[in-house]
Amino acid sequence: MIYEFETKVHSDISSVKGVVEEILINIKDRLNEDIFFNTKIILNELIINGVLHGNKLDFNKKISINLNIDNSCIIINVKDEGAGICYKHKAFGDYDFCESGRGLMLVEGLSDKFAIDGNRVTCVQYLK
Repeated sequence: MIYEFETKVHSDISSVKGVVEEILINIKDRLNEDIFFNTKIILNELIINGVLHGNKLDFNKKISINLNIDNSCIIINVKDEGAGICYKHKAFGDYDFCESGRGLMLVEGLSDKFAIDGNRVTCVQYLK
């Protein structure tokens, strides 16, 4: 394993920003620029979605974040304490005027593997 990170953070935008910054500082030199940029977007989208939509900004609820990097891939797991969602991929045009859903569509597009199981999202990016 090249890098492992696991934590839980309260559903507070400033707290999660600090955690994302910590992760990004620790992985920046381990990844090429394109993979790093995609990972940054994925982390931000998933964690902010968990805070806003899953935990509905309830400070007492937490976001669980797991990130693992090995020689072949990055695996990101983000779990909130919300009820979970049923996400179905739609073509880009269907989301043009929606208030939400575009972030998950973006994350899905940046990931090589993408899965949602209730309130847990797992993304895999292969290191090419």
